[in-house]
Amino acid sequence: MNAFSPVSSSFTPAIEPVLALSSENDYLAPGVQTRAPSSNVAASTTTIAVISPNNFFRTCLTRCLKEMGQEFGIRSYNNLDEWLENTGSDSANIVLLCATGQKATETVVQQDLKTALEAANRVRVIVVSDSDRPDLMMGALEKGARGFVPMSLDLEVFFGAIKLVNVGGTFIPVTSLMSLRSTSPSNAGAKPDAPVPGVFTGRQLEVLKHLRIGDPNKIIAYKMSMSEATVKIHVRNMMRKIKANNRTELVCKSNALLNAA
Repeated sequence: MNAFSPVSSSFTPAIEPVLALSSENDYLAPGVQTRAPSSNVAASTTTIAVISPNNFFRTCLTRCLKEMGQEFGIRSYNNLDEWLENTGSDSANIVLLCATGQKATETVVQQDLKTALEAANRVRVIVVSDSDRPDLMMGALEKGARGFVPMSLDLEVFFGAIKLVNVGGTFIPVTSLMSLRSTSPSNAGAKPDAPVPGVFTGRQLEVLKHLRIGDPNKIIAYKMSMSEATVKIHVRNMMRKIKANNRTELVCKSNALLNAA
């Protein structure tokens, strides 16, 4: 289950520990380019550096990304040092720091992330890990990462997260946000801020249930046999009804209603 919502470019732990980002209209941010870049615009191509010590994983991910996004230039490196040696002539706009195992993920969050951010100006870093611990995810965002992608996610959602970061957003699975919120001391004993039962139509409830599992607008539109524009209208109307500022807040506030539905 994943959701996205807008957030400022700088992460503010006191205000935004439960936000995952994008525009409230389109969390997969499609249409970064509507056609493959030609050779005369190669200079504007976004370069992604895939950094992983696991050769099999690195090779597979690199090939998949090359096939899925022609607007991206993909480079792969065995480790951070190898990438750093190429930051002069082969710098990256987006860096995927991949880790397998809790210890490796902790090292990426606590050490490698800082090194990567300091090494290249304006680089955006996404941590990719087989761990889905909320504390590691939020720790990565607090240290400057623009996303945390568990390896359990579908490849299309992963690619959507990359496109989101490329246009200025940040990504984190909403499942982790909900888990973090439920265990937060500030929420202990607090009454849930839920909408009044019956405030949403049946169609809106169906859209909301798809939002909870992380379906993008285009998937919701396909499953519900409607246009993406109609999906966006439903989302906006639901946000207005319960005074939610973004998609993640919409999912959080509607949790009690969906459980009762």
